Amino acid sequence: MRYGLGMDPYERIEKATAVCGDAVNNVTPDQFGDATPCDEFDVKGLLRHIIGGLGMLQTAASGGKAAMPEEDIVRDDAGKQYAEERAKLLDVLKQPGVFDRTWSMPFGDMPGSMMAAIAFMEHVTHAWDVRKATGQPTELPEDLVSEVLEVVTPMDAMLRMPGVCGPPVETDSASPTDRLAAFMGRQP
Repeated sequence: MRYGLGMDPYERIEKATAVCGDAVNNVTPDQFGDATPCDEFDVKGLLRHIIGGLGMLQTAASGGKAAMPEEDIVRDDAGKQYAEERAKLLDVLKQPGVFDRTWSMPFGDMPGSMMAAIAFMEHVTHAWDVRKATGQPTELPEDLVSEVLEVVTPMDAMLRMPGVCGPPVETDSASPTDRLAAFMGRQP
């Protein structure tokens, strides 16, 4: 079932987590303390957020009440860990009707299709964050970035709430990746 735009929810999450997984796979433990474009996270904190987020999505999509793990879950082989959690999530997302159900997230109950759009945006954006923080090339696949921009533009007011994203940053860049980073409050 398609939910507008170019990709269905499963395809969005599959592609976004593949790109994010590639970024995480190139992180080394000696970079865990490095700063990220997200002021509240160092690299290890950001990895905890996105790997823990995969687990939360698995739980919510399976009908449980999602919660971020309180303990330090990030292992030295974070790329392998991300890949394992990603595979579990993709298996759960193959369940019939999973995107039509309500997902119970820590911040409230949401339609699965809406939560899938948020997860899509999060993993593409955090792929950029991980790459930027660890000195990797930041350019992301243009088709993915273009779709994320279509998803997030109508969410502008929600994204500007405290604790979500900062205000958009001005950029003259023609790069879709740079425009996305700037829209999400990051300095390209």
